[in-house]
Order: sequence, then C-alpha cells, then structure tokens
Amino acid sequence: MLHGLRFRLIASYVLVIFTCLMLAGSTALLLLRDAEQRRKVDEVSSLSIMLSQGVQYLEALDAPPIFIAAFLREQSRVFGVRTILTEADGHVLDDSMHALDGLNVPVPNLAASERRGDQFRAFYVSLEGGLYLVAPPLEQRPHRYAVLLAIPEANMVAVSQELFPRLGLAAAASLTVSILVALLLTRSIARPLVQMTRASEEIARGNYAQSIPIPSQDEVGRLAAAFNEMARQVATSDRTLRDFLANVSHELKTPLTSISGFSQAILDGTMSSPTEYQQAGAIISAEATRMRALVEDLLILSKIESGQIVMDSAAFDLDRLLREAVERAEWQVGTSAIAVDIDSRAGALVRGDAHWLGQVFSNLLDNAIRHTPSGGRIAITTLPTMEPFQVRVTVHNTGSYIPPEDQPRVFERFFQVDRSRASHATGSGLGLAIVKEVVQAHAGAVGVASDPMMGTTFEVRLPLHSMLQPTRHRAGARRAA
Repeated sequence: MLHGLRFRLIASYVLVIFTCLMLAGSTALLLLRDAEQRRKVDEVSSLSIMLSQGVQYLEALDAPPIFIAAFLREQSRVFGVRTILTEADGHVLDDSMHALDGLNVPVPNLAASERRGDQFRAFYVSLEGGLYLVAPPLEQRPHRYAVLLAIPEANMVAVSQELFPRLGLAAAASLTVSILVALLLTRSIARPLVQMTRASEEIARGNYAQSIPIPSQDEVGRLAAAFNEMARQVATSDRTLRDFLANVSHELKTPLTSISGFSQAILDGTMSSPTEYQQAGAIISAEATRMRALVEDLLILSKIESGQIVMDSAAFDLDRLLREAVERAEWQVGTSAIAVDIDSRAGALVRGDAHWLGQVFSNLLDNAIRHTPSGGRIAITTLPTMEPFQVRVTVHNTGSYIPPEDQPRVFERFFQVDRSRASHATGSGLGLAIVKEVVQAHAGAVGVASDPMMGTTFEVRLPLHSMLQPTRHRAGARRAA
C-alpha cells in the first residue's frame, strides 16, 4: 500500500497543499504582525509628539530632570502609556514603571543631530521580555533629553497570536478537505490502472475475455479504451491462431489419410490390376500436389504478413493484367458454360507490383469460377472512384450468396461459407486471405457484397497512376457444346 500509485499520489497532493498552506499562513501572519506594529506606533505617535514637545519646553527652561520625570509620570498615568526619559546617550533617567531606571537603552540614532525628518522610529530592545520603543522626531538641534514610549512585544503580536489558532484550524480543515478530494481524484485515476493490471495478469494466464469500464474521456479513459481494444485484438489473434491450427490440421488430414491409405494398399499388394495401381498413384500425386499448394500458400501469406516480400512499385496497364488473369483461367472454365466479361470504364495505369496484383485477380477469378454454377456469368469491371487517384475493380459472379454475418470473415484463412462443400473444395482456403494482404500492402482496400438474387461482388480499390482510354473486352466465354 505504501508503495502503491494511489498512496504516492495522495502523499504528493497532501505535501503540495500543506506546503502551500504553510507558506500562505506564514506570509499572512508576518504581514499581519507588521501591520499591527505600524498601527500601534501610529496610535501613540500624536501623544509622543506632545510629550516630546513638553520635555523640550521644560529643557529650555532649565528644569531639573526630576521635575521632567514627574511631568512624564503624570502624563503616563493620565494617558495609560509607559514613558521613558533618557539622556542623549541612552541612559535612562526615569521609567514610569521604574523597571529600567539607571540602565542604558541600546537605541541607535537617538541623538537629535542624527535624526532626520518627521518620521517615527520604533526600536526593539530585548528587555523585560521584549519592548518596542517609539521615538518621536526631534528638531535639528542638540537635545539633552529624549522621550520614548514603550510598547510591550506581547501587545504588538496580540492580534496575530489570537488569529494563529484560527488559522491553524482553517489550515487543518483545508488539509482534511484536500485529503478527501485527493482520495476521490486518485481513486478515479488509480482504479482503472488497477483494473488494467488485474486484466493484464488474467491475459497473461490465458484468459483473454477481459474488458474494463471507460471512466471518462481524458487520458485515463483513452488508455482504458486502448487497453480494451488491445485485449480484443489479442483475443482475436488467439482465436485466429487456434482456428488456423485446427484448419491446417483438418486440411492436411484428408490428403494425408488418402496418401497413407493408398500407399498401404500398394505395399500390401491389394491392388489387383495395373489400372488400380495407376489410379492409386494418381490419387497420391493429386493429394501431394494439394498439400504442396497449401504449404506454398501458407508460406506466401506468412512472408507477406511479416514484410519479407517487398512489393515493387511500377506503373502497369490494369486492363492488360485483368485479361492475362482471364486467359490463365480459361482451362478452369472448361465446358461449364460460364461467361467471363471484362468491362473497363477507367482505362487506368496502376502503380504497384504487377506480379502480386495479378495473383490477386487470379485468386478472385478462381474463387468466382468455383462458386458459379454452369451457365452462370462472371463480370470484371474497372471503374473510377469518387476518391482521387484511385481505381475500383469489381469481380461479380452469379449464383452464389454470402450471408451478411459471414461477409466480414470471408478473408480469413480457411474460412468456408458453405461448410458442406468444405470437404470437396479444390482450393487451399487461403486465396482470399492472400488477396487481402496483397491489396493492403499496396495501400488499397478490398471488400465483398452479396445478394441472394444478384450474386456476389468482390471489390478492390487500388492507387491510380494515370488514366488511359476506356476499353470494353469480352474474353473467355466458353459454353458447352
């Protein structure tokens, strides 16, 4: 607890507030004490002038000191002040309270020749627990005697001493309130951090279903939101990894089972004719080819995701690339009576890696052919977009439908919309995943839309280099005889 973040925050708040209160209180007391001293001096200033003038008058009449002292004691009784009669050198001739009689008062600049102006001077002497002696201004000529009015130090600080306990109570109350406020503030700061710490520990144990409430929209709130997003992505990555391992195991299990079965049959000699041997060899070869294609696609996808494959950046004719992809797919169309059309309305030069973008459209075309029934139609269209320096390519096929809940997942590895066809699928299940990675590596985007009546459309957006003349080309239309 003593080493926790919340304790350190509270301690820092309290220390800062306590320091500010001490500085403010000390400054206020010093200012108040100084003001009280000036007020006390001002209160006796008029009386000190009158007494000083009386002493100077008696001095001018050559009155003896005892007579002058009697005059001051009488005035002290009448006005209720303490008077001190001194010689010019500070020797005390008479004290109305008789405490300083015969002593020397160490008051500097008391001689009339050293006094200037009409300012009052208050001197502090450490006698009788502390006295403030007020000296009135004297005329600029030598004087034998001087009059001092004595104010006890306790009177000077009486008000500040009375206020000190009140200021202490106010400071204590302020400190208590500040501690309560600090507790609330630090709770709002530390609580999400504690929750994130606990959630992180749970994630480290493999429990990825973690989410913390977002307390506010400040830095702590944004940190909590970022943590939730991170936890979601970690959970997604873990699920993807588990699905990937399960799918790879499933994809390899079927061909390995076939290869193992037919190989064992050959070794056991259960084949009775050359034709059976030839059929077994063909199946083994086909399954081995399928596994090799799967492994190659996995390696390609892994290298693209890790950045090991660097995409070239060169301008090329997009229409030509699409026609070449259609020509490579002619053998897949075969006798299935599927029509493939290319409609270019953009006439675009695209900047990117022609080889890998050619692979993108070959994969999209292969996917469309495998999901288009006999007599269906595939349309490849290039269109300009509303965004500058982009071109849009759509690959549409009839006869297939992807439900809305499956559309966000079609670009995941090994995802099959129709699970019943998964065991009969001829592809590796990685084609669309490769499409997504390659397009994103070109700063593009890929998406899918599907309608039960119209079919499915895959859309690719790519950065544009320049525009050419639009063309329309019909290619690869093959129909059954």
